[in-house]
Amino acid sequence: MLDQIRRYVIGGALLAGVLTAAGCSPGSSPAAAQPAATASPALSPSPSPDVAGALARLGTESARFTLVFDAKDAKERAAGIIDSASGSWEMTGNGYVVRRIGADVYVKLTAEPVHSVYPGQYASDLGKWVHVAAPADGVAFDRDFPWAPARTASATQLDTAGRVSRVTSPDLVVSYSDYGTAVRVVAPPADQTIEDHLFTLANLGAIF
Repeated sequence: MLDQIRRYVIGGALLAGVLTAAGCSPGSSPAAAQPAATASPALSPSPSPDVAGALARLGTESARFTLVFDAKDAKERAAGIIDSASGSWEMTGNGYVVRRIGADVYVKLTAEPVHSVYPGQYASDLGKWVHVAAPADGVAFDRDFPWAPARTASATQLDTAGRVSRVTSPDLVVSYSDYGTAVRVVAPPADQTIEDHLFTLANLGAIF
């Protein structure tokens, strides 16, 4: 009888040890298995703006452009449009319209230029198209105008199509829009055009 009791006691102790090792206590159910945690999927980084690619595309499409020249002593604004096929452009500013067609420039004054040397300097030219040869210098007469400021800008913004939309440089901000728009810039009629060899394009503003 005593041996039988000892066997019951020893058997119970062994069973309790097994249950404890399994994470159970006598009289309780085994714990339910927990599902393994799944790792969150890695987020893909947003694609970097392709500024180099956007700059390389400049000049392949016609477009509208706006220039704002903001120096300490002057603030000027002009808006224009360029034909990518020919490089011809037309730009309108404060009191003037300028057309560049190859080596020829046509200027129509609607007011005395703000940088005239004296009042009435260009009074005889008002309302007429003045023909002059394109100068070799000036922002507006760079062979790559109006794209040149974008290539040396300190800051560049792209539109949703990945094209250059706005560039900033010291004293100059240029915006581009309406890529692919139809453009046709032509010389004014000969009977509306005069020659003025004393006409100075720089008098139109710092952009020139």
